[in-house]
Amino acid sequence: MINKILRSFFLGNEGFHIYVSKSEYDDVGSKERAEIADYIMFRGSIPETFGFRKFNMNKSSLPKFEDDGWGGRLAKHLYGTKSNRPKILQEVLSGGYTLFQKRLENFRDSIGIKIDPNVTQDIHRIFRLPGSINSKSGLTKIFVEDLKKFDPYVDACFIDDEEVEVVTNCPIEFSLKKKKFGPFNNEQVSVPKFAAVYMMCKGIASSV
Repeated sequence: MINKILRSFFLGNEGFHIYVSKSEYDDVGSKERAEIADYIMFRGSIPETFGFRKFNMNKSSLPKFEDDGWGGRLAKHLYGTKSNRPKILQEVLSGGYTLFQKRLENFRDSIGIKIDPNVTQDIHRIFRLPGSINSKSGLTKIFVEDLKKFDPYVDACFIDDEEVEVVTNCPIEFSLKKKKFGPFNNEQVSVPKFAAVYMMCKGIASSV
């Protein structure tokens, strides 16, 4: 079933756009969008958010596994297992506020979501139209209904398979439409048009 609030699009080269519609955040500005990006990336987190008290540490209440959102995610990453929680909890409290702050900063790369914050906060950005071909790959921007089953090198490749001649220096093997190509060493070869376009977009082939 298609989610009408969250929609995912493959961009045709690297990455995806996730569109959120019909939400209370539809009309927020760049500043608010930057804050949303920080939240998603786990950037700028402070100990107080997770129940750590700077001046009365004995009353700190750190997150549990069953907590929602970042609290539960942090608990799983911080403790590892539920049985480890008492031991790690004591270590965190003994280490103090500054050490826990550094832990949070170190966790950003491992549990934060990898997004391009500039795309999120730029309210004037013009996005590529679905169905258009990306000049960096020859693949197409398309709607993705199931991210787990999606294969961009099959599902987003719409150029035909007419044979064309190219000269290519492709050092690796790659796969498109479930067909393998390369490696090629400055060779003139005959390949399907979709493979030729892909290599030309990557700068490793030229037409004959």
